[in-house]
Amino acid sequence: MQDTLAFGLRWIDIITVAAIVLGPILAVLVDKIRQSWTDHKSRKLSVFRSLMRTRRVRLDPEHVGALNLVDLEFYGRSRVIAAFSSYMNHLSSPMPSEEGQDRFFEQRDDLLVQLLYEMGRDLGFHYDKRDLAKHAYGPTGWFNEQDLQRQNMGCLNDILAGRRALPVTPMQPPAANPFPPAPTLGG
Repeated sequence: MQDTLAFGLRWIDIITVAAIVLGPILAVLVDKIRQSWTDHKSRKLSVFRSLMRTRRVRLDPEHVGALNLVDLEFYGRSRVIAAFSSYMNHLSSPMPSEEGQDRFFEQRDDLLVQLLYEMGRDLGFHYDKRDLAKHAYGPTGWFNEQDLQRQNMGCLNDILAGRRALPVTPMQPPAANPFPPAPTLGG
């Protein structure tokens, strides 16, 4: 009892044609969805890696750039966004007097660790918060170099703005020419 429906086609014929037509379309659609999900996770991982890489060098442009992408790449992830908002609010708060600066920077460190912890959790990593805080390396030489560069830029800025004079030390000409005289031609 093979009932024909339309145009002399049976149910099995219609299902076969639908599978032939819809199969590749559905495969492409599933691949696009999978690729979109993979790309999104890759972007989130890139932001996380940048913040982890620069967690001891927070003035690094890579660190600042990654921070500015957190709310975009982790949109809708409430724990990450809450930790991000707390950290950004702290970064935007005014610096306290010298007595409160130690606690201020401790809070800043704790809030960054909390942000990294929540981002890692969202990406499937399971870190201990103490490890996130302690297992990072930032050479003292980098900090010293950055401080020296900031001081030099400040001095140069003061000189260019006319707030500071350019120190000039008179130099004595050398007593004798250290180079031998040039050879003469034709002699």
